[in-house]
Amino acid sequence: MTKKTPKGRVPSLIGGTNGRPVRVDVQRRSECYRCDDEIAAGTSCVAIPKLGGAFTNERRVCDACYQAILKQTSDDLEELRRL
Repeated sequence: MTKKTPKGRVPSLIGGTNGRPVRVDVQRRSECYRCDDEIAAGTSCVAIPKLGGAFTNERRVCDACYQAILKQTSDDLEELRRL
């Protein structure tokens, strides 16, 4: 599968999630929720908890998208420090 452009602006880990991201091993083929790139079985990815109704859903992201999310979170923290 070819890598697509990630959806929307890069999210931040500040305020939008419930819980901490965790690294998980992929049991069967999965897709990154941001760029729809395939995450192969047997590899690891990062699962970011997201509250949705009565259940907590984990959104899985590839390493490249997770690095972009961390950078956006860092930028948000820097902006908050300047207040």
